[in-house]
Amino acid sequence: MDPTRPDLTISIISADNLELLLPCLRSVFATTQRITLEVFVVDNASGDGTAEVIASEFPQVKIIRNTQRLGFSTNNNLVLRQGQGRYLMLLNDDTLVLDGALDGMVAFMDAHPEAGAVGSYLLNPDLSFQVAFASFPHPVVEAIRPATNWMFKKAQQQQHPLEVDSVCGGAMLVRRQIVEQVGMLDPAFDPIYSEEVDWCYRIKQAGWRIYSLPQSRILHYGSVTMNRSVPRKYELLLSHKVFYFRKNRGNFAANIYRLTLGVVTAGKTMWWAARSLFDRRYTESRNLHWHVLKCIPRL
Repeated sequence: MDPTRPDLTISIISADNLELLLPCLRSVFATTQRITLEVFVVDNASGDGTAEVIASEFPQVKIIRNTQRLGFSTNNNLVLRQGQGRYLMLLNDDTLVLDGALDGMVAFMDAHPEAGAVGSYLLNPDLSFQVAFASFPHPVVEAIRPATNWMFKKAQQQQHPLEVDSVCGGAMLVRRQIVEQVGMLDPAFDPIYSEEVDWCYRIKQAGWRIYSLPQSRILHYGSVTMNRSVPRKYELLLSHKVFYFRKNRGNFAANIYRLTLGVVTAGKTMWWAARSLFDRRYTESRNLHWHVLKCIPRL
């Protein structure tokens, strides 16, 4: 253990999201008592005065200012390259850190040298469970989501650290050695989606274990930036899953995913179309699934 290093470097990316970023930073400092912190905010070309406000209220925070919008991987890699912490953490700006969450994650990693990464349990704003870990994607299982989300029901009651394949990049902590050994996030996944799954895959391939920690809890509002453009969000989400399969499992797995997704989405589109004939509230769901269906040949 190097006493000259901070215990934890945190990377937070923000783009015109100051109203959530400020409470996030306040929660980081208010709930962390036992470890030393180095906190970076990457102002991703915001137009809401993010950098100036953060510099005024949090002079201890290091600010990286982008003049143009960059992707999730590229932005976090800026911090991963220069962060000095024994551990490095990705943290979404739309989160609230609950008491002791970061202390607990560092303590867990100190006690488990086999662990390459750990993720916090994430909670919805109503404090209900939010899925923040998973097995590595299977092309058929991924294509029929959310029908397969029942598999996470048991995990909601988990009281002990849970070994998993991947954790959510919204609150993910890794050892410094991970960056040195397997590299950083792959910017080919920019602007967003599936980059943390790919990173976890490489971490596991290098022989490390990955855990989800129930005792560490962070509230996550979820997809605040991407929900401003829902069709674009789904295009990126699905195309990057195809890219993940092609990169890590080969073209056959990618094509199985695309085929299954096409069949499932066609069925869903017809279902919502039929319902929308009798209730206009379902028109938006019909249109979204039709948009996704048209995108699949280009994935």
